Amino acid sequence: MLQRRKWLLLLLVWCAPLAACGSDDREEPQPAQQPDASAEAGLPAIDDSGPSSELDRSEEGEWPDRSGEGEWRVDLINYFELNFLTGSEGFAECFIDALASETQTNYSDLVVVVDFVANNGASEEMLGREVFRAVEAALGGCGGLISEEDALRVEEIVEEPGPEGGRVPVLLGDEEAGIFYVENWDPAWGEPYFESVGDGSVKVVMSDIFGHDANEEHGDRVRNTFLKFAERDSFTLFTFEGGSGTSFEAIHTDETVIISASSHTGMDPFVIGDDSFQEVERLKTTNALYLSSLENAGVDGDPELGVYPYPHAGNAYVIENDPDALEHTLFIAWYQDYAETWGEASSVSSRQGLVDLHGDFVRRNLDNIVFVEIPLDHEFADTSHATPIAAARAVELLSQNPEATAKDLKRLLLAETVVADVTVLDAYFDDSAGSLTDPDAYVDVTEVMSVNVLVAR
Repeated sequence: MLQRRKWLLLLLVWCAPLAACGSDDREEPQPAQQPDASAEAGLPAIDDSGPSSELDRSEEGEWPDRSGEGEWRVDLINYFELNFLTGSEGFAECFIDALASETQTNYSDLVVVVDFVANNGASEEMLGREVFRAVEAALGGCGGLISEEDALRVEEIVEEPGPEGGRVPVLLGDEEAGIFYVENWDPAWGEPYFESVGDGSVKVVMSDIFGHDANEEHGDRVRNTFLKFAERDSFTLFTFEGGSGTSFEAIHTDETVIISASSHTGMDPFVIGDDSFQEVERLKTTNALYLSSLENAGVDGDPELGVYPYPHAGNAYVIENDPDALEHTLFIAWYQDYAETWGEASSVSSRQGLVDLHGDFVRRNLDNIVFVEIPLDHEFADTSHATPIAAARAVELLSQNPEATAKDLKRLLLAETVVADVTVLDAYFDDSAGSLTDPDAYVDVTEVMSVNVLVAR
């Protein structure tokens, strides 16, 4: 039986709190192409290689088989003491217990949060308001147990801006274009990131993880895919660091805007927090077409147990149940036809779509999902790169129909698709069959669906 905590650990290894997770590191039908390594090790710290986790792993690399919450509590306490503290007897126990109480969750569900805080500190931006406040309260309630040698380090977990050199409001974006937001920025973090490309009339917003200096990150690769497929003279691309919610926050214009979202924020993959609802309310105030990447095949889920975390973005489940938000949202999966490669006629078996099915989410929302065909010679094949390809087509349509609203643009983009019977591939992890790194422990799930395909040109 798949245990929920195993999936939290799987998420920690594969996906991470700031989920620019349009990748699946296991083999795809065409090994000549590679998924973007957007989830190589997680990405909370504005980086697509997020916090490391060494939570009591055995020499063979398997997670221990634990059945009780009490043992998870002990593991978390020991982990925090060994990896963060030098003294402070009793503090780790107090903090873990207080955090469980403040978040009202099981100890097994705190693995991602504790690992993130120990390695990266805590911020509202990365943890979400509810979890951040829970961490603050837990730390404050255990302050009397902090030793002198640990005081500064614990204080820096949630560092408050001081009278000098603290956080200052910084406007990121282009205020004249109506694409901007204000960030309370600490100069110790370095230079804030914002960049615009092009000077065309169609505005495209992309928030992701971008590299600094010569480092190439997930967002750089996704941006390059957009630039490859979009008509150069027709758009202005505004890029920020963050997730889809950052893009919603940055739109301050009534013009029709295209959001290309291959990165999403979130912490607990099984909880839709208040932040997701607030993001959707913000989205509804805009005239934006939201192109939201779903997760790739094989990341999470067990069809027997019905355990499915949110599909790459917590706001996706909220939007699904909000008709006003759904009117200007399209979820993105990816698709390829291997008929020519295999030397046969196109058929339902050669037409393959790859996406995490998330229970019935995909089937329930087929009218609002587009399977974007990625050319076989494109370097990366995953949902992260399908999304900017869809955005590039939307740019073309909006250039041809400049008076179109976001809702109109959604209809225009759907009109570009063809309905085809496609073999949709997914997989789930069976912990009874092996460890997380054992390919034989992944069970294939195959469904034939009639889907909207945006055919490559």
